[in-house]
Amino acid sequence: MKRSLVRVSAASLFCVVFAGAAGAVPPPPKDWEVQLKLYAWSPWLQMKVKTEDVETTANLSFFDILEDLSWGAMGGVEGRYKRGLMMVDFLGLQIALDSDSDPRNVPFTLPGGRDGNLRIGGTDSTTRPTIWMVDNKLGFRALSLPFTKLTGSPDDPGDSRRLDFDLLAGYRYWNVDTSVRVGVEPAQLTVGGAPAALPGLLPDEVLGKTKLPGRLLSGGRHWVHDQVDWFDPIVGFRLGANVTPKLWLFALGDIGGWNAFSESSDLTWQGQVGARWNFSEHWSAEASYRAIGVNRDTALVNTILYGPQFGVVFRF
Repeated sequence: MKRSLVRVSAASLFCVVFAGAAGAVPPPPKDWEVQLKLYAWSPWLQMKVKTEDVETTANLSFFDILEDLSWGAMGGVEGRYKRGLMMVDFLGLQIALDSDSDPRNVPFTLPGGRDGNLRIGGTDSTTRPTIWMVDNKLGFRALSLPFTKLTGSPDDPGDSRRLDFDLLAGYRYWNVDTSVRVGVEPAQLTVGGAPAALPGLLPDEVLGKTKLPGRLLSGGRHWVHDQVDWFDPIVGFRLGANVTPKLWLFALGDIGGWNAFSESSDLTWQGQVGARWNFSEHWSAEASYRAIGVNRDTALVNTILYGPQFGVVFRF
């Protein structure tokens, strides 16, 4: 079923490409263009990070991220030659997520049916994920129409306004390196009010923002580390319109993953809408709203970044 989805998506992409090529109007006279982009993203973050058998959940506002952010970097480059496109976009960040919990009591049934009371925690932990994401896409300008064609107005060579539709395909590379430091007070078991020996296997428990495996609840300080990277194939589109000589509006979307490769995510997606103001011949300011999601069995589980993004673009 998953391979069928990939085949159907690829077939749909090539059908639209060739259909667009047949009836498209040539793009603007300039054959090539290069854009260098520098962004500042202000996202909210919903994230579950799984490191071996330790899970940390976070739901952070932009201001929470600023408080917990160790460092961040983002930017991109885009090139066009006639109808061909190449787009590279990258994002890197490291967050330190601190969590602690007070001791608490949970009912516990021992083998043989005896009921007892298990005291677990408190805990203090720090989860430090370092996330790199790199988008690499090739594209084809399947449609490029002057606004005069859309409005039925007479052709005007001096009118540079156009509507462009680009088809995109490529891959999204993820690299997630996570370290977890956790300190746990030794668990204590009582049966009938008297101390009892801990059984060999304790259940997993959620303490604060962290789900700890039973093997760690016997106490002590522990350090867990995991690093994983993978590639997600993606297909997508971009719709752009020069509504005035200086103002460009755009919408972009992509989807992929589908467990296409052995380490690929179950699903990854992206959506972005925004505007760009060309305030000089080579410089532009850009504002948009962007969301990126990824779902995978390990590393990033049901993770979404979403929020406003601002940037500057240098064109030549």
